[in-house]
Amino acid sequence: MAGLDYTWLLDPVYQQWLLKGVGITLELAVISSLFAIVIGLVATLALTLRIAWLDALIELFVELFRNTPPLLQMLFFYFTLTQLGFTVEDPVTGLQKPLFSAFASACVSLSLFGGALCVEAFRSGMEAVPKATLEAARALGYTRLGLFRHVQVPIASRVCLPALTNVLTNLFKTTSQSSVITVPELMYAAGQIYNDTFRTLEVMLLVLVIYVVLVSLLAWGLSCLERLFAYPGYGNGG
Repeated sequence: MAGLDYTWLLDPVYQQWLLKGVGITLELAVISSLFAIVIGLVATLALTLRIAWLDALIELFVELFRNTPPLLQMLFFYFTLTQLGFTVEDPVTGLQKPLFSAFASACVSLSLFGGALCVEAFRSGMEAVPKATLEAARALGYTRLGLFRHVQVPIASRVCLPALTNVLTNLFKTTSQSSVITVPELMYAAGQIYNDTFRTLEVMLLVLVIYVVLVSLLAWGLSCLERLFAYPGYGNGG
């Protein structure tokens, strides 16, 4: 494209900002994805206990974090908690500082948002387990825990992989919103560079390519898992 100027990419400072931004984006995505999966699994296991108050609590959690923007949740954990008095003392300066750092606020909000979506994905997988299979397992003497561990989880985890792929790829892209609370991830680095160089188009095109490559690699890896663990009768399982 005529007129594009990428000579600023030769500057080691901008290279360092971009590399740091990519590293923090990946770190944020990996940590929040792992916690989201754990939250989703624990909540789904709790739902199988069929305790009314626990079911209501999990439903409230899912509705609250699934139906509110992750950006709003980040702002709440980073700014609002401080206004409510949730602060800690800085050991160096002795001044009060936010309970969560910007990075921790982003991790917490993304983990809870992703966890709420994972509950839906795992629950759909559990509901897809054939009733005849469950009845056959009960007839063989499986306890509730044994049924969950040896029958429901192995089948449900395969069935819900496509839905889980969508959740994790969306969670990866949502990490860009953490730039608003000054987490120095990729979008934050891009903002610093185009404010410094005034090459907005070039910087945005480069960041677009980086996101496309990273998200495509993630989607490709997850699609390989889908094919590897496909459950017969569902999706790629045939």
